[in-house]
Amino acid sequence: MSSEGLLRKVPLPVSNLIARTSSEAESLVQHGSAYPRLHASDSQGQQRCSSERWRPAFLSQVRLRHALLGLILLAGAVLGICALSSGSLFDGDEVYAKFLVVGDWGRLGQSNQTEVARVMAKKAALLKANFVISTGDNFYDSGLLGSDDPAFDTSFRDVYTAASLQIPWFAILGNRDYGSDSDCDPDSAGCTYSPLHQLSLELVKRDARWNLERSYQLTLGGGQAEIFFIDTTPYIEDYYSEPWAGFVGGIREQSWRSELAELETKLARSAASWKIVIGHHAIRSNRRRRYDLLADSLEPLLERYGVQAYFCGHDHDLQHINAEGSGVHYLVSGAGSLTTKGFLDDADSLFQYDGSGFVAVTLSRDELLCEFLGIEGNYLQPIHTARIPKLPPH
Repeated sequence: MSSEGLLRKVPLPVSNLIARTSSEAESLVQHGSAYPRLHASDSQGQQRCSSERWRPAFLSQVRLRHALLGLILLAGAVLGICALSSGSLFDGDEVYAKFLVVGDWGRLGQSNQTEVARVMAKKAALLKANFVISTGDNFYDSGLLGSDDPAFDTSFRDVYTAASLQIPWFAILGNRDYGSDSDCDPDSAGCTYSPLHQLSLELVKRDARWNLERSYQLTLGGGQAEIFFIDTTPYIEDYYSEPWAGFVGGIREQSWRSELAELETKLARSAASWKIVIGHHAIRSNRRRRYDLLADSLEPLLERYGVQAYFCGHDHDLQHINAEGSGVHYLVSGAGSLTTKGFLDDADSLFQYDGSGFVAVTLSRDELLCEFLGIEGNYLQPIHTARIPKLPPH
């Protein structure tokens, strides 16, 4: 049987990972719109197995475990063809998760995307990665034209084919995913770019690895670590005058103030020892000018609530910035394909690299280990390693 006919197996991190939806998705659930059953099909379109997408935030961890365990047992007993993983995210009691962070990647396998995917596959296998985080700009040049857009295959499914990358992908939106730089007017026929396509569960039916909401969070290690995903595109004031801001579901329909308030509420309530925030645009960067609204809104929250790391993309490079006296480390991973050469002069920059690559992360009880990897030379040897210590309780 060809690889297209094989079941794509996506391990479900049952015990120690909860993917919590945004308030928008929670509202759908509370009003009776259930998440659909997802199917993995062979090349003839025949159903091979199915699994529920257990993501509503109001489910307790105990209920989540029991529901998934029941589903796993039922799938194994009745179908006999679908082996769902019930393994923990822990390799040991000290490790909460191992994952890759990549951004600005979707270029039809071109501009070094395939080369980065190859190194990601090797590192994921060595690391035994649990999942991949995408920092946005998932599909160039301007996102998807529909949930059936073939670019989802040519820029994602056909590129990240290695067995070690058949794990959940947790993504956020970038400005390109909103339709930035599109060559058509929102009111013209056939110009159907919209961020809603990447939010559609139709993509999950095409590939069960895909997870994307405007904002959501992951809880790891029984609550010892939390990762908060946010949509930063509405914070960029210059975008609102662009024609693509008027696409359906675009930034003119969003409220950065509401998202900021929601993020602060989540951070204030979090009792996690580790807090990590994922956004697309850089708060601190050695590449381009400062986004004032974004930085002025988010930087104080990260400091106030003891966030140890902010991962982003947008800048097509790899960076590590940490100001003296600050507990927040700013890590840019936007080198998933095409990169941009040259940097500014920032005294707080600890590392900068303008080649293609990604970041491999091991999150443990006492340390956030970030390995920056490129595609040249001894590519499995990190070109920079950041060891970020856990902050004292806030």
